Formats: sequence, structure tokens, C-alpha cells
Amino acid sequence: MNQLKMFGLAALAALMAMAFVGASSAMAEGTSLCSADESTCASGNIITHVHETSVGKAKLLSSLPTIECTALFLGDTLSGTDAPLVINGKFTYSSCNNFCTVTEVSGTEAKVEVLKTASELGAVTGEGEVHVSCPFINCTYNGEGLEGHALGPLTSSSENGNVNISGQETNKVSGSCPETAFLDITTTPLVKTYIALPPMSCVEIRTGESDHFLAVSGNECKEEDAVLQTKDPNVPARAHIYRLIG
Repeated sequence: MNQLKMFGLAALAALMAMAFVGASSAMAEGTSLCSADESTCASGNIITHVHETSVGKAKLLSSLPTIECTALFLGDTLSGTDAPLVINGKFTYSSCNNFCTVTEVSGTEAKVEVLKTASELGAVTGEGEVHVSCPFINCTYNGEGLEGHALGPLTSSSENGNVNISGQETNKVSGSCPETAFLDITTTPLVKTYIALPPMSCVEIRTGESDHFLAVSGNECKEEDAVLQTKDPNVPARAHIYRLIG
């Protein structure tokens, strides 16, 4: 009877693991920015504050003369491990050509999302709103759904990695200017920033009599290694998700 019972628990654990992995593969994997070269980023190495500068100049291209500025981005991740990873922050622009000034519109915040798609590669989308003032233009543009890609230090030509958005269309919000303009910008972080997976997830199989832990992404998962995220002791058989401390 005990052997049969243990076989039943093992089968339940396997089924729950398969269900969890199946759901994970159907959705995008979590993404972390990591200060170490790790495929799965330890919690202590997750980067939550982002500081990037432009490689060369950011360019706004339209039927008018091209506007070029040095760009700086400061932002913070919302959780550090989401899929996609969301970064909210602010761009500042300096040393613009053609006697121009470019400023992020007051009260708005730039939003950047990063999704790991392969080793040291991520898909990037962004949005923001800027006011452009030059002798020949006075206009506010916004960018929604701007698309680009991120490369980690191992695949980038920049020592610390880079983010590139090229030829992406922005739209006129107000003012005197062409209806559309196109953005080219490449930025690089001030520190090495690897594109990694977050700390692995563990599943607890609660049977009413004892708990069984298994690691979805390999290695051993123990209760003392995990931080409980959700648990309902009134449910006799249930999978509970844990997040390992890296």
C-alpha cells in the first residue's frame, strides 16, 4: 500500500510539473537584467536600476534637417523578473545640433519592455513623448510600440551590451512640424548587463499529509530554500509556486 501511495504521489508530482512547464512554454519566459554571466540570474545579481547613455547621437529624421542629440536614460524595473521586464524611466537630451532642444514632456515617463528571446538577446519595445524646439520646428512627438533589440555583453560590440532602435516611426501630437519622424537610437549601460532568466521556480505538491517539492528548471528545491508566495492549507492537493532565493 505504501509503495502504491508513493507511486501515486510521484505521478501527481510529475503531472503537476508537466502542467506547469507546459504553461510556462506557452507563455514567454521571465526576463532579468543580470550583473553576472549567468543563464539563470541569482537574486543578488539582478539589476533593478538602469543607467544608459547613447552610443553616438540619437537621431530624429524627417523632411526637415536631422536632429541629433546625446541621450541619457535612467530607469527602474518594476519587479526585476517579469515577462516582459518593464522599465519605467526618463530620457534626457543634451548637446543637440541645429540650435535645438529636446525634452521629455513633463508628467510623462518613458516605458521600455525587454523580453529574453535567446542567449544574450532580447526583444525591446518602448514608448515616450518628447518636445522638440529648433529655429525651424516646434513640435511634440510620441513614440508608441517602438521596436528594437537588446544585446548582452557576450554578443554586443559594446563592452557592456546595448539596446538599438532603428528607423522607428514617431507621431506628431501637436505643434508645427512634419506629421511623422523616425527615431534612431543606440544606448549602452554603464555596467555589464547580461540578459538572463530569473531565479528558478519550484512547485510544492501538497497531499494533506506531507509536502513534496520539485524544481521546474532542474536542481533540488527544498522548503528551506524557498520563499512562499501563495499557499492554501485548506486545499488537500494543490500546486503552490515558490521562488528560490538565488
